[in-house]
Amino acid sequence: MPRRSTKSIAVVLQIVLGLVLAAILGLLSGLLAGDLKFIAWIKAQQWYSPWNAMWAAIAVAAAMILVAIWKNSDADNPRNYLPTRQDLDAALRKALEGFAATALESGWVPPQILKNKEAEIAKLTDQLRSFQRQLASSFDSAEARLSQCLEVGDLDTALREASEQVENRHKEAGKLPRDLYVLGTIHELRFEWPQALTVYHRAWQLGKDPDHGLKYAHFEEIFNHFNEAITAYEALLSISAGPAQRAAALNSLGLLYRETQRMKEAEEAYAEAFATYRKLAQANPAAWLPDVAATLNNLAALYYATERMKQAEDAYAEALETYRKLVQANPVAYRPGVAMTLNSLAILYRDTQRMKQAEEAYAEALETYRKLAQANPGAYLPKVTTTLNNLANLSLSTERVQQAETYASEAERILDPLWQANPELHGDQMARTLATRALVSEAGRQPAAEACALARRAFAAACDPALDQSIQKIIDRLCPASQGGQKASADLPAPPQAP
Repeated sequence: MPRRSTKSIAVVLQIVLGLVLAAILGLLSGLLAGDLKFIAWIKAQQWYSPWNAMWAAIAVAAAMILVAIWKNSDADNPRNYLPTRQDLDAALRKALEGFAATALESGWVPPQILKNKEAEIAKLTDQLRSFQRQLASSFDSAEARLSQCLEVGDLDTALREASEQVENRHKEAGKLPRDLYVLGTIHELRFEWPQALTVYHRAWQLGKDPDHGLKYAHFEEIFNHFNEAITAYEALLSISAGPAQRAAALNSLGLLYRETQRMKEAEEAYAEAFATYRKLAQANPAAWLPDVAATLNNLAALYYATERMKQAEDAYAEALETYRKLVQANPVAYRPGVAMTLNSLAILYRDTQRMKQAEEAYAEALETYRKLAQANPGAYLPKVTTTLNNLANLSLSTERVQQAETYASEAERILDPLWQANPELHGDQMARTLATRALVSEAGRQPAAEACALARRAFAAACDPALDQSIQKIIDRLCPASQGGQKASADLPAPPQAP
């Protein structure tokens, strides 16, 4: 029983027993007072005798003592405390954060994957709960034990159990792919992603199960093994996968084809995935509309990259209407989709010189990210600062220097503590913000030394070599006497170290 429930029951029992004891003591005091009418009435009761009254008082007092002991010691005894779902989820998130930190330190996970660590942990938490329920419904005793481990977030025991099951299953080859998939999932939850990739690959090779193939291909994609990922996704299309699995493979293939500059093939893959998801959504909108919106965004980005602005705008607009419908049912899950699509639309409006529409889209995206950041600052404050910086650049391009300074200064103020805590993660974003502030300072005809100093700070914060080169050009213009922006120069401040 949860601790709060235990204490509540104890308090109620104490009140009831206290009232009973007060009544017994009142009875005894009436007898001692010598009230003849009361004495005659009480003696007429069948249960009454002086001994009965005395033992009743002793029994109630003893019960009150026992309840007090239970309330103050047993309820606080961890052995007798059954955790709530909130307790279990908090412990699980803490465990996942520990695994993520270890993975980053060990280089197991590509750093860019965990730039949004909060979102990744939230996704894995949901995946774990879904996987645990799936195992709980299995008739396999080993999977039932794994389900119990996952229920309480004991991933160490789960890994040991799953590894032993794989070792014991070699004589039953038909069941081995499933056990390998389970083991791969536990490695994934523990952020041991190289091991997950290896195990998922074995599961896919042995069983050719579409779910196993999707997982394997996804992890090849995570590690930028594009050729291997493309081969796996294309193999999935050649087997009898269901429509949902086929659409997922096509969507991922579209991303990979685009990354490898195979634009025509990317468009064909996205188009088929979109048609499939839209058909699935007609039967089950709640389940498949999110995939419809995501594929529309992918199509829009492809149209934008190939300079088909009207088609890109139409696709983004349809994605945004779709996301707005989803937000009505689940704001927390789909507000990020609204904000992301608004940001993309704003960029398109800006590039097609529709500055008013661009500003309106950025402003709504900013408002949405601010709301999301109230509940999850770690995940969404960086999005707030990026959108503020976009607004600053837009204001600067329309010669509203003071407005640009307001946006850029707020972006720096919000981002600074995040950068101080993790300069590698937020360095490029801080560099862009400081570079914008340098350009705003120049446009506002501030002292040249101020704009130069901001540009130098931007160069010092940047991690991406391409961004370094871009900021170096600003330094060359704003600091004509500069010896360059080499980070090793003594006159450049180094970015703060993480504690």
